[in-house]
This record gives sequence, structure tokens and C-alpha cells, in this order.
Amino acid sequence: MSRVHSARDRDEFGVILDALERNHGLKARWLAELTALWALRISDLLAITTAQVDESFNTGEFTIIETKTQKNKVITLTPHAIKLLNKMRLTFPNNIYLFESRHGGSRKPLSRKTAWRWMSQVEPDVIKWRRTCGRLGGVNLGTHSLRKSGSRLRQQAGVTLEELQQLLNHSKPETTINYLDNNEQDLVDTFVAGDIALFGEGILDQKNN
Repeated sequence: MSRVHSARDRDEFGVILDALERNHGLKARWLAELTALWALRISDLLAITTAQVDESFNTGEFTIIETKTQKNKVITLTPHAIKLLNKMRLTFPNNIYLFESRHGGSRKPLSRKTAWRWMSQVEPDVIKWRRTCGRLGGVNLGTHSLRKSGSRLRQQAGVTLEELQQLLNHSKPETTINYLDNNEQDLVDTFVAGDIALFGEGILDQKNN
């Protein structure tokens, strides 16, 4: 399976969120925002119940056990999270799960497959936006892109590697570094530089022709 990419910066993350909302509604946008904000694997987000969320309004935080690592993870309710959760509880007051599927009439979490499909369908929107602002290259998006984006954008905002390692519950800093790495994406700039180095042409020249 190809490695999924993070958003390259906050502007691109905004493009992803807007495309999700446009294509699949607010539920898709809220899922992406909370996955990135809480730096969760999608399976862990989808397992969260509304009862956990309701209790957290009184305590300011709640704890989950990560499916992959079996480690405890404490999630703090930030102002943005509280705003989103209030909207979600008003919109879906009878949900058992935070992100619930009513497919087939059963009460169960939204499927990982559905969340992944939502993300993969955003790829053309991101590529189109990149071209309008002079960026090239493809992008491979999946649900893990959200956890990676939450980490990468925090690093760009000044959060340290040690803090990110703790946030992600990584045992080794090398794992966190790998999360922040976007080699395939960052290499695009090297290809673009070739236009100038080899032929004296830049992306702006191509846009104007």
C-alpha cells in the first residue's frame, strides 16, 4: 500500500476540510477535524461513544485505550473541540457513537472503509488547488493523513518533537520523525527547480503561456 501524505500546510488542510464538507456534509468535516485535533487513528476515533463525550464535559478530558498499542491516551477538550462536540450533540442527540452509521438500520460506528473513501475522493480537489497556487505533484490521501496532518501542522506551529512523540503515544522518536516526514511531497520542489536549472523556465512562466 502506498504511503499516505499529510497536508503540506494549514492552507492545504483547509482545502481538505472544505472538500470533505462539500462532498459529504458536515459529518465528514467534523470527523477530519477531530481526528487531526486529537491525533487519533481512525479506528480509535470511531469507537468513541457519546456517553464518553458527555461525561468529558464535566471533567475536561476523557481517556481511551488505543486499539493498536493498548496504551491509555488522555484527550483534553480544547475550545475548538468543545464547539464541535456541542454542534454534533445538537445535530445527532440520539447517537450512541460519536460518528454513527445508520446503514441497514443498525446502531454502529461509521465504517473505516467509508471514512477512507471520503478522504481518497478529496485528492482531485487538493491537486486542483495546488495548481492554482503554483504547486505541482500528486497526493495520496487516506484517513491516516489526518493524524499525520495534525502532527505536521503542530510542528510547523512550534510544537517540539518530544511533545509530538508523547501526543502520538510513540515509543521511539524515530517513529514520530517518520510521521512528520513528507519526502515524496517535498521532493516536488526539486523537480520544479529543474525547469529553472535546465531550461530557464519556472512554473510562473508556464501559467502565463
